[in-house]
Amino acid sequence: MLKQIDATYEEYVKAGKRVSRIEISPIGMDHLNSELKNRKEEPEWLDFVKVNKDIFGFAITGIGDKQPS
Repeated sequence: MLKQIDATYEEYVKAGKRVSRIEISPIGMDHLNSELKNRKEEPEWLDFVKVNKDIFGFAITGIGDKQPS
């Protein structure tokens, strides 16, 4: 999960977009927390993460993007 979010976040940044939110499923958040325990530094995007029980996996929303449904 960590590598997937990292890669997608980097794509947004390279495209010149500003991330406003990263929504993640509860199970995805459990996986992410487990992966973060093995990492010394927190990723810069961690403050954007919000749990959403209505999605599968994760979704990144940039400023000006249509909100995920």
